[in-house]
Amino acid sequence: MKGIKKCLNIGGFSLFESMVALLIISILTIGITTAVNAAASIYKKSLFVSEGEVLAATIDTALSDVLRFSSSVSEEDGKIQITNENYSVVKGHFVLKKGWLYLNLTDEKADSADDAPLVALINGGAYTSMKIDSFTLNYKDGVFSGSYVIQSKDDSNLRKKYTFIFRTLSIA
Repeated sequence: MKGIKKCLNIGGFSLFESMVALLIISILTIGITTAVNAAASIYKKSLFVSEGEVLAATIDTALSDVLRFSSSVSEEDGKIQITNENYSVVKGHFVLKKGWLYLNLTDEKADSADDAPLVALINGGAYTSMKIDSFTLNYKDGVFSGSYVIQSKDDSNLRKKYTFIFRTLSIA
């Protein structure tokens, strides 16, 4: 009989021990999930910052090329119009459309017209996961200044404002 009792008296975990183990596993799972979510958020923000800096540098270079070598500048209807023979721009201006920055080569056509002579300021490959949210351009005494906002296409909270200043080289 003692042999049978020994066989039936198999050791195991009590209900309390099982609950404590479950609690520990739950706490570890919550901690790991929180850490992974925080790391993903930090990665997303750092990726936006680095890609945003690259896009801003590309935009600044393209703006600089067009604005620095403008041969004439005027203002009509609140738009700064530039002429730059190197880029075949005659009284052209910048247009922000669908998150991209374009250069209207001439003022003959409305910016919204399907056949308007709009040329993307930079290649579409630069706008991988971002867009330009606003663009301003000012001109005074041979100096162009302005700003634009780069925003993530996926998260509207990820945005950064950039400013620029370029002195013209061609206008006396």
